[in-house]
Amino acid sequence: MNVLARISRLRRVFSALAVLAGLVLAAGCAELTARHLESRNWNPSAEQTLTMRHWRFTFVSVPTRQSYGIKGAATALADTLPAWVDRVQELTLTAYLRDAEGVVLATDQKTYLPMSLSDASAVSFDFFLAPESRRPDTSLSVSFGYRAVFTSASAVRAAAGGKLPAQFVFFAGESALMRE
Repeated sequence: MNVLARISRLRRVFSALAVLAGLVLAAGCAELTARHLESRNWNPSAEQTLTMRHWRFTFVSVPTRQSYGIKGAATALADTLPAWVDRVQELTLTAYLRDAEGVVLATDQKTYLPMSLSDASAVSFDFFLAPESRRPDTSLSVSFGYRAVFTSASAVRAAAGGKLPAQFVFFAGESALMRE
């Protein structure tokens, strides 16, 4: 192999390593934040309610040996949805344990099977949030996120396993964000 070919090859290797190092550094500086989401203080002695744009979460904080537990139910707020919606086709709920600045310390999420909107009036959940290190409970709070695809049962039947017509799909979501 001649010298120019070796130099070219080394240059590509070093360029790739530089890009990789930059990505590692950028990832190390990024954090998940839930600062923009409503939250409730970690309080194991009381039932709490947190209302978001399309879902209401009623929950209790349950301390466990290895994690912070959250047990409760989510309710779809039907009055915030288009009148034709009668079905939740896709649903993922997420719980976030966060510090006073909104930095997410731990997350847990659950994905649910399709259900009628009436069944979405009490979607039960159990989340277990295990941060890397324990903190005083007084500095912690809980936030929720969701990703939901609402539709109508008649649109699901008409699609017959195919793609739902866009005019009968209502997407709603709120979640933590990656911040650098």
